[in-house]
Amino acid sequence: MKIRILESISNEAEGAFSNGDVVDWKDKKEAQQLIDAGVAEKVTAKKKSKTETASKAEEVETATTE
Repeated sequence: MKIRILESISNEAEGAFSNGDVVDWKDKKEAQQLIDAGVAEKVTAKKKSKTETASKAEEVETATTE
């Protein structure tokens, strides 16, 4: 389960993590315990935003003076 660490923590199995680190916690039960304790938050997938794409420009007629 992907979680974002809110407080610095360390353990033997996973290692040490600082505030803001996003980690894939191996044990979902432990990850949920960290979330419940307020030490971490669940990371959800970001929604894909619509991207604008350029389209071919039309020919523009310009006037000249001579």
